[in-house]
Amino acid sequence: MKKYFLPLLLSAFFSQAQLLDKTALNISYRYTGKNVLQAGLEYRLGDSDHKSIIAGPSLLYTRINQTDKFIPEANINYIDNGLLFGISGNPYSLEPRIGISLFNVIFLNTGYAFPIHKEKYFKGITFGIQFNIAPTGGSKFYDKMKVM
Repeated sequence: MKKYFLPLLLSAFFSQAQLLDKTALNISYRYTGKNVLQAGLEYRLGDSDHKSIIAGPSLLYTRINQTDKFIPEANINYIDNGLLFGISGNPYSLEPRIGISLFNVIFLNTGYAFPIHKEKYFKGITFGIQFNIAPTGGSKFYDKMKVM
C-alpha cells in the first residue's frame, strides 16, 4: 500500500494543477431590475481559441427589502469568435444572455431575466460586466491574441 501512496498523491496533485489551469475567479456587476454583485468560479471546457464553453457556479449579492441576500447561481456560456451566448439560473429567475468576450478576460453582456418564483426579485432587461481572473500564470482559460 505504501508504494502506491506517492504515485497516487502525485497524480492527484497534477490533475488538480490541470484543473486550475482552465479555471478563473469571476467578479461582476449586473443590473437585473436591481443592482447585483456576483463572485464565483468559471471553468473552460475545450482547448480551441475560437470556440469554447465556460460554465460555473457563483454567488449573487443584493439588497431586497432592506435585507442582504446571498443567492446561488449557475451559468453556462458558449463563446464563438468573441460572441457570447449564455444562460444563467438561480432560484428566482432564468436569464438568457448575449454579449461579447474580450479574450475571456472581460464579458460584456445583456439579456432578459424571466422570473420563475412567486417573489419576482429579478425581472426584465439585464446588462452586466464580468472580469475573469485566472489564479495561475500562463492560464489556458484566456484566449491567445494572434498577431499576423
